[in-house]
Amino acid sequence: MTDPARSGATSVQDAPAPLDSGFPNADSAFSGAPSPGALPDWKTFARGGEWRRAQAAATLGGAAPEVTAAITLVSALQEDVRARRYPAARRALGAYEGALADVARVSQGEAALLRSLAEPELLAPAIDALSAATGEADPAALQVKLVPAHAHALTRAEAHNALGVLHALRQEEDAAQGCFEQALTADPGHFRARMNIGNLALEGGRLAEAEAAYREVLRLAPDYDGAHHNLGVALRRQGRLYESVGSIRRAQRLGVRQSREQAREEMNEQLRVNPRLRWVRVAGIAFLVLVVALLFWTSRGGP
Repeated sequence: MTDPARSGATSVQDAPAPLDSGFPNADSAFSGAPSPGALPDWKTFARGGEWRRAQAAATLGGAAPEVTAAITLVSALQEDVRARRYPAARRALGAYEGALADVARVSQGEAALLRSLAEPELLAPAIDALSAATGEADPAALQVKLVPAHAHALTRAEAHNALGVLHALRQEEDAAQGCFEQALTADPGHFRARMNIGNLALEGGRLAEAEAAYREVLRLAPDYDGAHHNLGVALRRQGRLYESVGSIRRAQRLGVRQSREQAREEMNEQLRVNPRLRWVRVAGIAFLVLVVALLFWTSRGGP
């Protein structure tokens, strides 16, 4: 299921999303600034799994800073899971656990609600299950591995999506389509599941359907390079060459930027896991500075 216009890229796009944590999505913040009296309570959005809107409602509605901080961390965690940024999701989860203690000091009721909707005790194994599922080739075995991820609303959509990707790689299109649709039912803002539905349509020659899916992905995640690229492919196959070139060039620009950000994120994660690497890095920089200084001194006629 490889697109000839993108060597080495499978049509079912499941590479980690860009490392920009600011993707707009289906539960994006409100446009404009409604008065606090007209703004729904953040609890309404949180109960519906719309954590970005819950964050906006808490901020604009004057919720306690501790509550807003905790909601912001859950929103970040949701975005990281959607994008398969599991190290970042774990960091958000760790910070959220501390934020819950702060919320409990100002409001036991709101702390209890937040814990019931985003339980750290369930989220930690759920994220671990998603991270460990990579490379499994048997759908039944993968389903077993993903049980902890299916158990929580914040990770359920990605569990369905991961299973769908495996079905697609096995050329089981109907099963894959069903999984991707289940992912979107669990989380309408899961842009990678929408991307994968578009990829199935592209492979099946349903070009208008693929184009519509990719445009919806870009509404959810405007900087997702894979969606820009595959939209360009769908446009080219429809004979719309000028539009196609623009989409593919934008994908290339975004891809370069996001590769740099991913490399930086991976380095930061390695330094966090193994602090000794920080000293190795410092020593390496010091050595390079010494070499440059020595070369400069030699070029100035030093002995």
